[in-house]
Amino acid sequence: MANRLNNCFLINAPAGSGKTTEIKSMVQRCIIDNPKDNILCITYTNRAADELSKDVLSKNVFIGTIHSFLHSFLKPYFAHQNILELYFEIYGARISERIDNKGQKDSITESNARYIEKYGKLDYDTVRKNIKVLSYNESPFSSLYYGGLSHDDLISFSKAIFNRYPVIGKSISSKYQFVFIDEYQDTMSDVLKIFFESVHNTKTKLFLFGDRMQQIYKNYDGSFEESFELFDTTKALTTNYRSAKNIVDILNNIYNDPALVQNSSEKMRIAKSDFDPRIIISHSIQAEIESLRKSDPGTLILYLFNRERFSDIDAINLYNAFDKMEKYSFGKAVSAVDVLTTHYEDNPDALLKVLFCVVELLRLYKAQQYGSIIQILKGNKSVFSKDSWDIKTHNDKQTVFNSIKRVFNIAESENKTIADLIRCLADAHLLNEAYLSGIVDDADYKLAELVLIIEVVRVADYLCNPKVSTQHGVKGESHDSVVFAAEDSSSNPCVAMYRFFEMWGQIPISAKTLNQFYYDFAAEVDNTQRSIGIKGSELNKKTYMENEEMIKGKLHTVFDRFKYDPYFQFIYGAAYESYFSKPGVTKAKDCLKDNAVYGVLSAYKLFYVGCSRARRNLTILLDSSKIKGNLELQKKRFEEIGFQVIVPQCIRT
Repeated sequence: MANRLNNCFLINAPAGSGKTTEIKSMVQRCIIDNPKDNILCITYTNRAADELSKDVLSKNVFIGTIHSFLHSFLKPYFAHQNILELYFEIYGARISERIDNKGQKDSITESNARYIEKYGKLDYDTVRKNIKVLSYNESPFSSLYYGGLSHDDLISFSKAIFNRYPVIGKSISSKYQFVFIDEYQDTMSDVLKIFFESVHNTKTKLFLFGDRMQQIYKNYDGSFEESFELFDTTKALTTNYRSAKNIVDILNNIYNDPALVQNSSEKMRIAKSDFDPRIIISHSIQAEIESLRKSDPGTLILYLFNRERFSDIDAINLYNAFDKMEKYSFGKAVSAVDVLTTHYEDNPDALLKVLFCVVELLRLYKAQQYGSIIQILKGNKSVFSKDSWDIKTHNDKQTVFNSIKRVFNIAESENKTIADLIRCLADAHLLNEAYLSGIVDDADYKLAELVLIIEVVRVADYLCNPKVSTQHGVKGESHDSVVFAAEDSSSNPCVAMYRFFEMWGQIPISAKTLNQFYYDFAAEVDNTQRSIGIKGSELNKKTYMENEEMIKGKLHTVFDRFKYDPYFQFIYGAAYESYFSKPGVTKAKDCLKDNAVYGVLSAYKLFYVGCSRARRNLTILLDSSKIKGNLELQKKRFEEIGFQVIVPQCIRT
């Protein structure tokens, strides 16, 4: 193993370990011990940044998301000629493609027309001449004609700047003596590399806080694993302040890593549960939930948000529209469910950010919290026009609220569409023009235009229920009593909960080994797909026959590498044996589905995170009709890790 660095620290911070408190404490100690030093703290969400910022008064501390930091840090360079040249080097082809619009896309035609109206003509030289400085849009879309960088482009372009001009990247460590990154497991590899390369061979100390088992997004691709081996891992948060001892014991057994064991806090060691942690196998999960709610109305119900859940709350058209969008297809960093269940403050989707914000404004209006409405408008300057929040007189305020009332009338209507609401916002001049253009220009949003706005309201209202949570919501809260409803999802999110339980009954799974297998297998699949020049999912009879010998060779290579791996044998063994016995396109596609292991891995993590929400009482509900494989083996494994398993007689027989 390579020598570990003395300025890079990987701090495991499992659920309930007081991570936020520890980061705050370390920042405060740095301020006291080194009052002249600058401290950088990167958080995953704006709400996390707000929480960490409480009681931190030093002007030498920057606390914010990666986007807010990169924008602030690189903004002085965005007018530099070399940076502008790099921008056109990277995005020039995309700009030319939009100008040519060979596909005759209506959204691009409209965008081009607006540019011509503003500048008189549209060609590549004109665009180059007009872009004098780059900007960050604070949104998911890029305004390439205007030098505007989206969320994703800000990250990728920042990486390009640091690669081309390493001295700029190194200046991070020149300015900051301490760098803290929260939720490292959900942080993109490119971001981790930026900070690692900046602090390498410097005196700046880099601290990564997080927990692999709480990784619920696909941002991280596993390409930073070798660098992790260089980090000092001696410091870890080993005390669980949230859960009773019997639940902490279960969490340790699920994690299955002797190096990362948690201990119960003194307070929670004496906490009494009303019953032992239990697995209830039932013919009707929903009936069990209703029964448990009656016995304990304060119980938190943890659902997997999937197609069925949106159907249950009468918002299936909204789900279907976003699920069909290319930007949220399988393999992307975020899914339709991710954006449909994220608070407007941190929602990466431009359209949903507006829609959820309008629903929140409506709630505040009904509560007569008018000052809060203005604060939200003002706090989202990239979304809302200056006219909506720059209130100087009583007449200004009255004008804004008259416009907002018209929007609210549509939001409360049973038959108005998302298109109607956006049109009303535009007509009332409440939306920032650039932000509105980004929505209009995005062809994906055409899929959502005719969805009734009432479906958005239903989703927002459902997510506000304090007794219900989503797979993503579970990371931020805890309750005395928690019920985890075990569910599968075949699309985004891909969750194979019952397949995971089946594998768990046969193989001693650990977070470290299953994660590593996924990264290794996914890399092999990616290499194979790049070799044949097509995704496995896109193979057809013709492309398969053209590449059959290459595919056979690649799949034999994959098989030879993993044939003794128990995870591979369980998940893919039958698929590879079937292909080798009788090769064909369908069987080849089955061998190249990395979502087969990803679904199991995501189920494993979701199960752990769900269990970790409970303070005293934990109940897991399994649908008897969905159980795969040998129930007795699974029952034995559940009991081994600390659960009482309740199986009705009718199911046992």
